[in-house]
Amino acid sequence: MEKLDPNTVFDNERSDQVDFEIAFTAFVVTIVLSVSGNDFGYTVLKALVISLSGFTLLRKMAVSNQHTSPDKVLRWTMPFIQAITLVALVQIFMQFGALVVQQFSLPLSPVVVASPLVPMFFVGVFAFHEKVTKDASIYLALLCYNASERAREADIFGLTNDLDDWCLNHAAIFVTFSNSESIPPELAWLEHRVESEASPPLYGLFAVGAVGYVLIWLLISWALGSAVLNLVFLFFIFFTKYPIQFWYSRFGLARITPDRSGWIDGLIVLLGLLAANLTILPRYG
Repeated sequence: MEKLDPNTVFDNERSDQVDFEIAFTAFVVTIVLSVSGNDFGYTVLKALVISLSGFTLLRKMAVSNQHTSPDKVLRWTMPFIQAITLVALVQIFMQFGALVVQQFSLPLSPVVVASPLVPMFFVGVFAFHEKVTKDASIYLALLCYNASERAREADIFGLTNDLDDWCLNHAAIFVTFSNSESIPPELAWLEHRVESEASPPLYGLFAVGAVGYVLIWLLISWALGSAVLNLVFLFFIFFTKYPIQFWYSRFGLARITPDRSGWIDGLIVLLGLLAANLTILPRYG
């Protein structure tokens, strides 16, 4: 078996993917710039989100150019686009938290108020797509399938076979759970790997995760200072990169196959969060 190309599974056209990136980044830029500010942090934030439009324009030109392959431009601009989108998400969450605190005169930090938005965003994105576009489970199944192929190619301390089976089993569960009216043939055969009644224990996992998340924030807000609150908030924000990657790889030009730039993606995202810690969070401290 070989890794599956997401463009083959989802039958994507590059022109449509570019259009999505342009529309989505314009939406993000509009939301961020709708809130005015004159301090240095906001100036840096404004420059970052405006550069988001510049990156998508560069990608549009690369795809439209018939004289050279656009792959290098697409590969090296995507980590910056994802990181800046993450920074913009921090601003949106914090602005919401500050608005709630001001509206209801709450004796809480905007960071604490904004913190529930992180799991709500994470769950909401995938729940919306599974219910409306019916592609979230197929996407997750594709990730698990390709992970099984990577495990098959690598020798990880003799655990390759177990890891390969584990990934394939979870790919099969997501295929079975999918609401899609037409399972792509590249993944449809996985339905036979699990019993018909099998399904991910989503409600149980969600309940345990929600309770744990609330307890963590109650403990932190009671025992620790604002600097630690900010760092913990950014730690959880880091994981919202997965819904963002879903959007850009499912509907945009990002790749979810191993030809991505690896650890550099994570490093650039961490630099983006550092920028958010220095420019956005102090405004709401």
